[in-house]
Amino acid sequence: MLYPVHPNRSFVIAGSLALFGLAAILQAQPPATQAPSTAPAGRGGRGGGGGARGPRFKIYPEEAVTRGLPAYNFTCGYCHGDRGKSGKAGPDLIASVVTLHDEDGVDIAKFVRAPEHSKVVKIDASDAQIYDIAAYLHSRVIYASGRGGVHMSEVLVGDANSGQQYFNGAGGCNKCHSPTGDLKGVAAKYDVATLQEHIVMPRAGRGGFGRGAGAPNPTAPYATVTLPSGETIKGQPVLVTDFYVTLRLADGSTKTWARNHGVPKVEITDPLQAHVDIMMRLNDTDMHNLTAYLATLK
Repeated sequence: MLYPVHPNRSFVIAGSLALFGLAAILQAQPPATQAPSTAPAGRGGRGGGGGARGPRFKIYPEEAVTRGLPAYNFTCGYCHGDRGKSGKAGPDLIASVVTLHDEDGVDIAKFVRAPEHSKVVKIDASDAQIYDIAAYLHSRVIYASGRGGVHMSEVLVGDANSGQQYFNGAGGCNKCHSPTGDLKGVAAKYDVATLQEHIVMPRAGRGGFGRGAGAPNPTAPYATVTLPSGETIKGQPVLVTDFYVTLRLADGSTKTWARNHGVPKVEITDPLQAHVDIMMRLNDTDMHNLTAYLATLK
């Protein structure tokens, strides 16, 4: 990765060890069922005409759910706990907006491979393996719901006052955000599910640095290269090693420099580093409370 290792090295090491265990278990298992090439009518439903959303979540093959249990335990269980109900560092995955929006592991794969998650723990799993993990998580969602249907309104279960205290206190959100500034009216702009999604996946739907016309995204990670002459160049980091550094510049072009003993100097800056750091300590209760507070900013 292009980013510094988080101080909580024991967490990262444990995640890495889990991946070795996952590889061994999956080698001994039969080939994973491939996700269907087309989504069933009414994403998340079972049948139905005209593309309308079905009344129940999609039912996954029993063999995929069976494979998904050990895969989940070895890949995700350390952080997100037994059966996905939050653990040592990660929030509840059963009530997660990412899980509820997911089908066939597509959204889950996108989330765990995104920079915010990869900087905490990198998940080295194939699409087929993530499909099995998704099948297991969806089976838990159905079990938890009782009726087989979970409504997005159920995301709003936190306490707004506690969320405000977390925003101004332990969460440190007020260091970058203000309810009367950049967050003014945010609850009128986004629904509750999207508000919660932006807490843990703030770059969802955003563009990157220098991707064509328009102003570059000010929240995208960028690198600053300082040449021996003192000149500095900024751009999106494409490759940073001890021997080369490649940046994508604002006009879309790329530029590469050879490096020797750390020269030229390269510094990586992530404007959303606070969101990455908060994933290490954000528990299920704080996440729901914070969502409830943001939902009051109309």
